[in-house]
Amino acid sequence: MPNEKETGSPSPMFRSRWLTIFVVELAVISIINGFTILTFARNRHLRKRTTYLIINLTIADFFVGTVSGPMHIYHTMTFESGSGFGWGKFIVMFLKDVFRVCSLLHLALLSLERLHATLFPFRHCLMSEWFYFKAVVCIWFVAAIPASVSAAFFLIAPQASQYVWALLKTAVLFTVIVSYVIIRLNVKRKVPPYSSGAVSSDRKLTVTLLIVTVVSTVAFFPSLIYNFLQISTISIGFSAEAKFDIWQSVLFFCYFKSFVNPLVYTLRMKEFRKGARVWCGPANQ
Repeated sequence: MPNEKETGSPSPMFRSRWLTIFVVELAVISIINGFTILTFARNRHLRKRTTYLIINLTIADFFVGTVSGPMHIYHTMTFESGSGFGWGKFIVMFLKDVFRVCSLLHLALLSLERLHATLFPFRHCLMSEWFYFKAVVCIWFVAAIPASVSAAFFLIAPQASQYVWALLKTAVLFTVIVSYVIIRLNVKRKVPPYSSGAVSSDRKLTVTLLIVTVVSTVAFFPSLIYNFLQISTISIGFSAEAKFDIWQSVLFFCYFKSFVNPLVYTLRMKEFRKGARVWCGPANQ
């Protein structure tokens, strides 16, 4: 994130223009992801191996709206980058970052899972639910590492936090691109030895997750560009207020990715649409 100390006092600008925008966006993120979680929870047939990672991504996005966003508002209105280390500030920054990091890492994990399903379909079908559980737990633990490092650097060496985010987003982007390029080449070259509903369903899921990944990547890509600009020696010739507005706009798009995913599920997943209608209607399970 940018060195807010260099951009002047952001709090008045945040209160006057961005507070309402972020509150509305975070409310939408929380509501739509909360509804999605309840839909998965209420419909047992939706909770299966192929949706475990989707459910966990939804949970991470829910906490982006309920925890990360409010922590962003709080720190922007109370303290600046490079203001000195303090455990209270560190916890605020950690909570602001950890769920965003987890959401990002899920894009890479979903891509790798689809890559494995495409290259090794039979082995993938034999994977146990326990494997997915371990993968989910691992992602949450891994997310805590860059979130902690970024939070500490933000308070004592703001420029270094840019390297953490740039490295993380570049790694995720590289994983996503390589995975889906290999998937595309493999699907184009290989004709399935048999035709079944399972193969068709698996391919449709791959396309659905590709759409989710592409939309999410487009949403966080401006922040990656901004991170590289902050790291480089290129001077952005804007006023302090303009720089602040640019960064808040970039963050708006970063948060945007957290509520478009359930919309993709609704449009692409027939079972999810049916489950959502059941949830809205009388309980029948």
